[in-house]
Amino acid sequence: MAERKFEGLFPEVRTKLHPAWLRRLKIEWQSANDNYLGRALKMPVFAIDVAAEARLGQWQPAARVLSISEQHILRAPWVEVRTTLRHELAHQYVTEILKITDETSHGPAFVATCRRLHASPSASGLRDGGVATETSKILQRVQKLLALADNDNAHEAEAAMAAANKLLLEYNLQHVVRQEEREYQARLVGKAAGAFEISAKLVAAILSEFFFVECIWVSTYDARRDQDQRQLELMGSETNLELAHYVHDFLHRECDTLWQRGQTHLGASDRSSKREFKAGVLMGFRDKLRSERKVSAERGLVWVADPGLVEYTRERYPRLTTMSGSGISHSSALSAGREAGSKLTVHKGVSQHSARGRLLGRG
Repeated sequence: MAERKFEGLFPEVRTKLHPAWLRRLKIEWQSANDNYLGRALKMPVFAIDVAAEARLGQWQPAARVLSISEQHILRAPWVEVRTTLRHELAHQYVTEILKITDETSHGPAFVATCRRLHASPSASGLRDGGVATETSKILQRVQKLLALADNDNAHEAEAAMAAANKLLLEYNLQHVVRQEEREYQARLVGKAAGAFEISAKLVAAILSEFFFVECIWVSTYDARRDQDQRQLELMGSETNLELAHYVHDFLHRECDTLWQRGQTHLGASDRSSKREFKAGVLMGFRDKLRSERKVSAERGLVWVADPGLVEYTRERYPRLTTMSGSGISHSSALSAGREAGSKLTVHKGVSQHSARGRLLGRG
């Protein structure tokens, strides 16, 4: 119903939004050309394809036109539109710079260019295939431990979660120590928004410090509203992305659940108290993880940064900017949150659900 309603506004959409979309596509093209291709290309003519249904984008070398489907822009998240744009930009690079004519359109030169652009060589822009065998094995082991953490016995739950954290630390250390090559990927999590509360930033900091992923607040775009937004992107191996994605959703959900339980005792229901309480939960949980990591260090398990992931992040984002922090006042709500967070354990199962790595047990 909502889709049909929006389609009825097409004349207005084309008048008001098409110029904004074209400006945005030019910005995305320029950024990719500057950051990944050394400004080798000259800007093409951009077009919004109003007739395309199945085709998401197209590069027409004779006319030097790069077009993106109107339906694609309306229906897909902007990250997928950006991937489509870079896919077509790769075609432009192969024809105008490499001038290769003896390969198929998706041949080796095109695939290599897509790799430089951090774009998918597939026309859909979606990742193919399921979760790797190694990932499946480690997730099954972690799943069993997190299932034990879903336990009314606080001591057993704590022990299970500590064992899961130790397993992940050992797993990642072995790859770094052996200098094994790993495949890294990126994944957007959570909702895009214009601004984020401190709880969202604390969750990102926890994932980055303890769950072996890099976290970047990336710029995105709401094409229907012509609004700039930001969203959290995780980068890491498939295994670590699966787990970090799960923990991200778990922590946000638990913050809300604990607030519902605790606000009666606090005698407060305002937004400020909720914000402080949720921040406290995450600070308490972070302190708990730091204590566990200290115990591991005393046993000789000391985490160092994964150089492969650091390099992947630098290649993907050559010009990183930082996101400003938010202050939080000390209050009874913050203290109550920290106490609740110090008792929090990540629990419930982790399982593969689709090629995009959806995790079960979030309900």
